[in-house]
Amino acid sequence: PPMPERLAATEAARTACMAELDALGAVYETGAAVDDPDVADCGIVHPVTLSEVLPGVALTPPAPMRCETALALARWTRDFGQPAAERLGRGALTEIRQGTVYNCRGRSSDSDTMSEHAFGNAVDIMAFGFADGADVAVEPREREGTMAEAFQDAVRASACLEFTTVLGPGSDAAHADHLHLDVKSRRGGFRLCQ
Repeated sequence: PPMPERLAATEAARTACMAELDALGAVYETGAAVDDPDVADCGIVHPVTLSEVLPGVALTPPAPMRCETALALARWTRDFGQPAAERLGRGALTEIRQGTVYNCRGRSSDSDTMSEHAFGNAVDIMAFGFADGADVAVEPREREGTMAEAFQDAVRASACLEFTTVLGPGSDAAHADHLHLDVKSRRGGFRLCQ
């Protein structure tokens, strides 16, 4: 079967995932399957369109994804993003600005292999917004010595505790301006964090 069908969660797993999203206070809508008539391996059988990761933390713009992806994003934001924002001194984290979630395409490094974006497994984060200070855009910051660099380093490093792939500035040219986070399942629970 096509990849979206192989990745589709059981009804019990979907119910449990949405119950946890509800308990976290995420704001989302369920809808019809997302598919691509030209590429059978693209799509999401049971998408959730996430608009608020946690209460007061918008995902801009809202985007469809698998529930597992939304849940990883919500947990990571609660456990690591919000505490790191408290240390930053720009007020509460209010926004996660995404560049791509679902997108039927191949990987940038290997066009013959489908991207995790093609299945709703991935989120590309471009910037973080705060209640009382300037945004933190994801960008190369090596040895900058700023609180923005410390925040970006902290959220990037902690992302590997919720996501199985974390790529960003310095991993390759294609990820120089964003954090790529995905929930790709690999044998033995292997995580790729660069």
